[in-house]
Amino acid sequence: MLEQLREWLEGWPGWDSTPQITIDGLDLAGGAVSLRPGGASESSFQGNILGGGRLSTSYRFWLELQLEKPVGDPGAGLHNAALVLALQDWVNTQNARGRVPLLFESGRQSLRALGAGLQQAGPDGLARYRLELVAEHITELKGETDGEEQED
Repeated sequence: MLEQLREWLEGWPGWDSTPQITIDGLDLAGGAVSLRPGGASESSFQGNILGGGRLSTSYRFWLELQLEKPVGDPGAGLHNAALVLALQDWVNTQNARGRVPLLFESGRQSLRALGAGLQQAGPDGLARYRLELVAEHITELKGETDGEEQED
């Protein structure tokens, strides 16, 4: 799942230069990008009388970008903010068009980008930005009849 998401994000046409997105790491160099898993949680379950139902599970990820932001250079901050917001907009537009990466073998899925923004800026001229990604996976669970699994 992480690999498919990483490759898809690297294909965003708005990168200044295509990054090598690492998984679960962020080096200190400017321009570094990392994809981190944030866990899964059941969003909702709608059961039926046969014991089956529809399960919706949310998977959270954080895309962290370490970008150059020299102290006292407002232009760099504006550029970085525009970059992160454009990436958020692209993810949500691709989701609306049904052009997100296939992250699950079955069921329906969506991918949304939320909460883009500056996390930290330091005197070293680097700033960390974070974009939260939420993949929603909806699966139909089979119920049971007389102890046997129900066929669709």
